[in-house]
Parts: sequence; structure tokens; C-alpha cells
Amino acid sequence: MKPHPTILYINVIYGERFREMVLAGIRRYATACGWNVEALQWRDSRPNMVSALLAARRDIAGCVIEATDDVVRLPPRVFGGIPAVYLHAVPSLYGGRIARVASDNEAIAGAAFRELSAGRPKAFALVGLRSAFAWSAERERAFRKLAKESGAPCASFPRRREKDSDRADRLAAWVARLPRQTAIFAVNDNTAAEVAEAARIAHRAIPRELTLLGVDNNTAICEASKPTISSISIDHERSGYLAAKLIGERIGTTATPKTTAARKADCPGCSSSLAIGPLLAVRRDSTRGSGRREPFILEAVEMIRREASSGLTAARLARRFPCSRSLFYLRFREAMGHSVLDEILNVRLEKVFTLLSQTDTPIGAIADFCGFRSAIALKWIFRKRTGMSMREWRARNSKK
Repeated sequence: MKPHPTILYINVIYGERFREMVLAGIRRYATACGWNVEALQWRDSRPNMVSALLAARRDIAGCVIEATDDVVRLPPRVFGGIPAVYLHAVPSLYGGRIARVASDNEAIAGAAFRELSAGRPKAFALVGLRSAFAWSAERERAFRKLAKESGAPCASFPRRREKDSDRADRLAAWVARLPRQTAIFAVNDNTAAEVAEAARIAHRAIPRELTLLGVDNNTAICEASKPTISSISIDHERSGYLAAKLIGERIGTTATPKTTAARKADCPGCSSSLAIGPLLAVRRDSTRGSGRREPFILEAVEMIRREASSGLTAARLARRFPCSRSLFYLRFREAMGHSVLDEILNVRLEKVFTLLSQTDTPIGAIADFCGFRSAIALKWIFRKRTGMSMREWRARNSKK
């Protein structure tokens, strides 16, 4: 009996925190094709070790490589004719001819800018990685451009080669000099946690004086920070799914593993690229403004969480509190950094994503379940937010 084709996931990044999410996406596609999935740890991912493994195995149909920007550890030649798809790699490091799935860093920066702008800050600030990774530089460049177009000043934390302790001291001094009502964009959650600690050292209150937003929605970091950190969520599971899908398209979803010669004939210098954009902003304490401790605002947020999908409107919510509607809206925006309507919409969309990915709920019925006034209104909002229809999104992200 011939062995089932196997997708090999090779993680060359020590401690990569999204490994399980990526693997879940690969497995979802592989299961539908009747394939196996195996994972190779970073300690076993040296080129000679990978080449020896592939030479000894005839069931490996393709490889997904979690790559880095600055170290070309597994160039395409290592894989011979076996289709290889890189996650987040820079094509120029590989001669420009690789299949890859990468983050849409311009779209991520745009989502971050819109989220931070909702709080009407007087200035923006930007903190990148200590190393000039391409994806970090792309997010920084796109965010800086948007800030410039808005007419608002945008300070950037200078990048240097230095010890961790020196960077921490310099970051604290930099944060101490930022003007009040500055919105800070950190290119990922690790960096956002650095900023939060720097603000604590500098005695700058987040979110009363400064607001802070990261990327990845790494709950282990965001929820453990004080204050908790708001973050742009990215679907890392989908990146694994799309990488496996690229492999499937190269060999055929029912294909059996081929000889090395046949693989080379089928895939000479394979090259294609897919991008993963942001899902939504997950809001926590770091983007809530100076009024966050007002009890009636916290009560309003809880009401929205409970009732947004039951047709709750901003006007109905405002009538429950002993102040004018305009004052309520103003206080809510000051406290949360965005409008009442935006909070309601975000809660509804969270439920839409859940119903699409985890249930068989008919698409035409989702609007009613989630509190939208019509299916047409939801379709318009959903396409504007994701760039695709709900049917397309479900096909790519279903976790059933």
C-alpha cells in the first residue's frame, strides 16, 4: 500500500508562538485531502538534516517553512523538486522565486491607524523592532505615511544595535518625552509590551496620557500586561491553510508523491504569493481613554457585549443613562477611544466570524443572529472589513 502524502512543517524560528495555529491550518487542509502532517522542530532544521530526511522519505509531498528575514537557513535548493512554501520570507533573499504566504503589512498598518485615530489623538508615535526585519519596516513605513497624510505629527523610536537593558532605558526616556494624547503603534505585541513597561518606568499613564496598540493579538502577552494591550488580530491559522493549499495546487489534491525528477519537471522555480490581512482590532485597556473608570461607561460596555446581537442601537443604549445623548456619546468616546456605534459593530462582527468559521449557519441567516438590520447591510460591511464575501471567507477559514 502506498503511503499517504505528507506535508512537512519546518519551524526554523526558536520559540515561535504561532506554531500551533499555523499547524492547525495546515492540518485542516491536509485532512480534507486525506494527507498526513508532520512537524520538524527548529533544532532539526539545518539544511543537511532536512536534505537527508527528504532523501530518505518518499511520502513527503510538500514542505511549509516558517522563515525569518535575516537568515537564509533553508534555501529552495534544499528541497530539490519538492514544492516548498515559505511563511513570511523575503523573496529577494531567495532570488525572488519562492512560493510564500505573508502578512499584508500595509493593510495591518492601515487597520492600526484607523483604530488609533478613533480616539482623536493629538499625535502619533511608532515603535518598531530592534532589528530591521522587512515586515517591521513595511508596517512602520505604511503607518508613517498615513500619519503624514492626516497632518498629525508622528515620532519614531530610533532603531539601534544595543543590549536589552540599554534599549529599555532609552525607550523609557523616549516615552517620557511624548506629548499627552499620543497614540503609539507597536509593530507587534512583544514590542507593545516593551512600550507598556517603558511607560510604567517613565510614570506615563496608559491609557490616560498615552494609548497603545500592538499586532498579533497574542493573548499570553496582551492579557498579562498592565494595562492589558489592545491588538490587531491576524489569522495565523489561515496562513497555514493557504500554504498547504498552495502545495495542493502544485501537486494536485489527490496526487501521490512523485519521484524527484518528476517533481523538478513539474515545479521549476515555483513562484507565487498570498497575503494575510488583519481580521479586527481586539480592544483592551490600553486604548481606552481618560474616562475609562467611569462606572456608567463600564456598564455600557457590558450591555453592548450582552445585547449587541439582539438589535441594540446607540440611541437605545444612551436612553438608559441619566445624561443627554450627546454627552453620553462624548463620554463613551473619551473612555473607549471610539464611538458607541463602532463598539456595537465590532461585537457583532466578532459573532459573525465565529458563526462563519465554527458553525453551518446559513449565510443568509447570520445577519439576524448578529443584530444587523439586513443581510445586505452585513454583506456590505463584511466586504469592506475583509475584502471578500462571507462565502469566500468561510471557504478559507471554516474550522468545522
